[in-house]
Parts: sequence; structure tokens; C-alpha cells
Amino acid sequence: MLQNERQYRVARAQAKKFEQALAELLGARPNEQTDPRLRQAQVDAVRGQFEELRAQVADYEALRSGQQSVLQWRSFADLPELLIRARIAVGLSQRQLAERLELKEQQVQRYEATAYAGASLTRLVQVITALGLEVRGDLALPASAVSLSQLLDRLKEAGLDRDFIYRRLLPPALGDATDIGLNGQSQIASVRVAENVNRIYGWQRAALLGHESLRVDPRPLAEARFKLPARVKEPRLAAYTVYAHYLALLLLQAAPMKAREIPSDPRVVRNEILSLYGSLTLHHALRYAWNLGVPVLPLADPGTFHGAVWRIAGRNVIVLKQMTRSLARWLFDFLHELHHAGEKPSEQDRTVIEADESSEHRKTSTTEREASEFAGQVLLDGRADEIARACAEEAAGNVRRLKGAVQRIAASEGVAVDALANYLAYRLSLQDINWWGAATNLQPTDANPWAVARNVLLEHIDVGVLNDADRQLLLLALVEE
Repeated sequence: MLQNERQYRVARAQAKKFEQALAELLGARPNEQTDPRLRQAQVDAVRGQFEELRAQVADYEALRSGQQSVLQWRSFADLPELLIRARIAVGLSQRQLAERLELKEQQVQRYEATAYAGASLTRLVQVITALGLEVRGDLALPASAVSLSQLLDRLKEAGLDRDFIYRRLLPPALGDATDIGLNGQSQIASVRVAENVNRIYGWQRAALLGHESLRVDPRPLAEARFKLPARVKEPRLAAYTVYAHYLALLLLQAAPMKAREIPSDPRVVRNEILSLYGSLTLHHALRYAWNLGVPVLPLADPGTFHGAVWRIAGRNVIVLKQMTRSLARWLFDFLHELHHAGEKPSEQDRTVIEADESSEHRKTSTTEREASEFAGQVLLDGRADEIARACAEEAAGNVRRLKGAVQRIAASEGVAVDALANYLAYRLSLQDINWWGAATNLQPTDANPWAVARNVLLEHIDVGVLNDADRQLLLLALVEE
């Protein structure tokens, strides 16, 4: 791996040379006297060198960007490389680390060049302290084992039900494991689940084997602006929210884009989407968000919260979690969350977690109403109030006539029927009138909005930058059951 700026500059220059050489090889006319297999071997060799250098440069740039907050390790053998990567990630040069350790720069260079081969345990602890690292982990004892059924019972108490664990924390090959004994497949599944819950929740093996309650880290929920719906069990909500927050962190690593300012004027958002893509669809709106540097994560799990926005170190991630197959409902929810993502841009960290549309908080909160109005104005060309009044007049104030009125007004005003129906359902909910059922009847349901959002996400991320365990967790979240 690259360890300093000089190595980075050299590797980048070499990568350009190999890229040019590869292009010349591929563009050159084959020599009839040269064996095609030999020529292919030359191409493969140059391509291999280029890709290796490019990967090293990309890895160094990702570390140097400061966007990684957690570096994973599995054993003490990983510690030397971890310390080097951590130094780069926190923005210290070898000279600056040496100053903190009161050593010469050359000594730190020797440590890193030899993977800390000559460093004592005391020195390694000093390096960890100088870098300001928090090292967490556990020592797996050979005799400690827990059956899959025992582990599932423990996790259920913490809000993680069996179905969620099998779908999101176990690879498909282990998803059919049954409790056939500690040496069977279920024990492999048990170990994998334990590793993943430790990765996400920080629960050590000793805690999983113990009897004390497993406590969820409250930070992903900290200062969240939402009220818990009565029908949602709090442990399940807390556990799933921490899981979604972990995925959001992975997404920021896999999509190291520069964040741009999110417009607060709905007309600007609408015009920019139309200018860039020609039409206002869910697919185009999502691509617009990614273009702003805002990753959008669609989740396909039922219950718990309805949507979320996390701002982490100045970067926003939107989570969409709508079970309907209506493109218009997804688009409305996305624009609602985009407005939240643009609020209070000076705050480096922020959390918004949403209940569903019918919740009291969504109806009474000023900021929630502002976000929904923003979505309506984007969808209805800045004429949401005017068009809503026209629908009320067309229906003569009779809710039972509103469905037909919406269809006629949408046609005359040149707006989408499904978008208008959703907006009116939202407006009526403010008056404690539940018109969501009628609005749903005006929604085409032959599309798969979740898949649309998932496919846009896959266009923009590089899962290769994640370690194997995190990559698998993210990809499992992108599987629709």
C-alpha cells in the first residue's frame, strides 16, 4: 500500500504511463509475425500493472479524504497495516506522527516500511494513542460457542427478529441452517451472525453469551425528530435504525463524492431535473440527488421507520423505506427527504427519522409540513395550492366526488394524476381526513420503485472499496424478498 505523498505521486505518474502504454498496445495493428498469445500476454501484463497502481492510488485517495470513520481488522496480524491506514485517514504525515511520538521521521518511516516488525507492544500502544484511535474488539476463545437458536433468542430480546437476521445478516448459503449441533452448519451460521452483529452493534461475544440485556448504541437516533408510533415496538425500531445507519456509513465509503449545495427553492429543483434529464420521474430525481453528492439507499424491510436522512461529517444520506409500488409515492417521499437533507446546511451532523404519512407528528410538525409542501411544489410546477383549490371547486367540496375531480383537473392542468392524488391526500390528512385509500387507487402499481432506486444506487457505488464482510452486508440489504 502507499504510505506517503511521495509514493502517491510516483504511483499516480506510473499509472498514467501504464494507461498510455495499454492504450497504445490496444490501438496498435497486430504484427503477423508475433504470436497472438504473446501479444495478449503483453496486454494482460500492462493492464495488470495499471489496474494495481490505479487501485493503490484510489485506496490512498479514499483514506486521505477523511470520509472513513471505521477501519476493520480481524486479527493482530492486521494491526501494522491498520496503523498506517489510520495515520493517512486522520490526515497525519509520517513526520507529524514522529513529532507526536517524539521520534525522528526516519524511525516512523522504518516502522511502516517493515510493517512495525521491530516495534514493541508498548510502542504500538503509543502509536494508537498518538493517532487518537479507539480500538474495539474481542478475543474469541476456542471453548466459547453458542448455538444458533440460543443466539436468535438473545437477539430477539434486543429487537432483531429471526426473519430479519436470516434475510440481512446471513449469506444465502447459510440461510437454511438448522440447529444440528455445534459442529454443523448452524454453528457456522451462528459465528457469522455473531460477527455481523458485532460489526453493526458492537456487541462482543461475551455479551452474546451472557444474560444482561443487549443495549443498542443510541447515537444514530440522537436528536432525531420523530415520535414513535404506538404500534411500533421501541427495541425493534432502535435496532433497525442502527442497522440502517451502519448501511448509510458503508454507502458513504462506497460513493466518495463531493457534496454540493441542495437548492431550497422547489422551482429550482424542478427546473434542474428537467434541464438535466428532460422529465421529472423517480429515476431522474434519484440521479439528480446522486449528482448533488447525496446517496439514496432504498430498503425493502417492513415496519419500523418510514424514511430517514443522516448527515455525517457534512455529507447527507437519504434512506427510503416505502412498501408501496407507487412510483409517485416514492417520488413524493424522496423529495420530502431531499428537503430535509438541505435544511441547516451549516450543521455537520444531523438526524431525521420519519414516521408514516398518517402519524400525528407528520401532520403537526412545521418542518414536516414544509418538507411535504416542498415535494408538492416540485411535482406540481409550483402551483400546488392553485391546483388543489381547483380540485376542491371541481368536487364542490364533496370528498366523495374528489377522485373524479382529480382526474379531470390533472388532465386540464397537465400534471400527473398520481402525483396530484398523493398531494391532495397529504393536504386532507392535515384536516384529519384519510383519503390515502382513494389516492392509492389512482396509482399505477405495475412498476417496482424499490428496484429503480436500487439500480440507480448500483450505478454510482464501488463496492470493491469495502471489506468482504461489509460488502456482503450492503449487498444483502439490496436484495428484495
